[in-house]
Amino acid sequence: MCLVETRGHRSNVSDYGQMAKIVGLASIMLSVLFAPVNAQQLITDEVLILRMGDVSANKFPFVLAYDEGLYEKNGIKVTPKFSPGSVRTINRSGIEVAPENIYDPDGDDPYTIAISGTGPTIVGISTRAGRAPGPLILGSTHTVSRWRIMTGPGITSAEQLKGKRLGYSGFGAVSHNQWLQFIEHMGWTQNDVALMSGGLGVDALMNGHIDAMMGPELHGTMAIMNDFYPSIDLADYKFPTAGSGWVVDREWYKNNFEAARAFVKTGIEAIAIMKQDRAKAERTMIKWYGMDNAEARALFYTELLKMEEKPYPPYEGIKMIMRLYDGVEMRKYTPEFFYDDTIVRELDESGFIDSLYTDR
Repeated sequence: MCLVETRGHRSNVSDYGQMAKIVGLASIMLSVLFAPVNAQQLITDEVLILRMGDVSANKFPFVLAYDEGLYEKNGIKVTPKFSPGSVRTINRSGIEVAPENIYDPDGDDPYTIAISGTGPTIVGISTRAGRAPGPLILGSTHTVSRWRIMTGPGITSAEQLKGKRLGYSGFGAVSHNQWLQFIEHMGWTQNDVALMSGGLGVDALMNGHIDAMMGPELHGTMAIMNDFYPSIDLADYKFPTAGSGWVVDREWYKNNFEAARAFVKTGIEAIAIMKQDRAKAERTMIKWYGMDNAEARALFYTELLKMEEKPYPPYEGIKMIMRLYDGVEMRKYTPEFFYDDTIVRELDESGFIDSLYTDR
């Protein structure tokens, strides 16, 4: 494995990346990077199953890409799928996801690519028996904190959260490690609060099971629409975050580098469309997210605009995860083991990403 320095980060060029530089050198040329691929000229006949844990903001570009036909334009066929648990949660707010786009988490439901939390992926590798260190992170749409802490009307400042019940989803999740960083920032210990797992949804606030929740973009929008308050904006704190990663299996990546490149390229194009064409973004909000309310769409779109245009892996977020969830197994790995930034870096340094924005 070769390690190089890139823009202040210790960049990981894995053996797979080195192989790809030799095999795929011609495809790096601008003429290929900028040219659309005819829908009949598929890179692979395989239908790539895209597993997304929930219907959230970080997954939004990939749903938009599906609606806009960007996957086939770039030479791949993709079917997005969501977990039934997350879909049930979202359905309570009127959002409906088609059955063919829901995967069975208890069955042998194969997938090719996952838009999955980088932190939970790494924590799982180091804490779950039998979990192979196979996942490789190619990029991320969530590298710096941008969620909001949602509370009832009685809490209006960060200091008032001391001694309160703080809701998060599960151990190792973004909502968990963002609370851990917040507690550190405030100079508290975990004994100064009650961290409540299973407390990410608005229902937990409405039912009085928690006093505050770490609100992702969609959940935050739902909370505001139900008269809860965005008391604290974590964008002000700029905590490193290991949020939704673009995760592939290492062996699949080794054997399907061009398909992986097409997927990453598509995601980057979709982010650009999302940020510059609000009408298209709102069509996807209505179709997939059930957002018939214009105010909800406006709130959600404001959050979408915070997404990174250049989705490099969460370098600092990975280091944060390894520190907060330190242990004997975690210490077997280096931060560079978990990612390969070859594709995003090539697309950035070629000028392709900047070319997608008309104001540049």
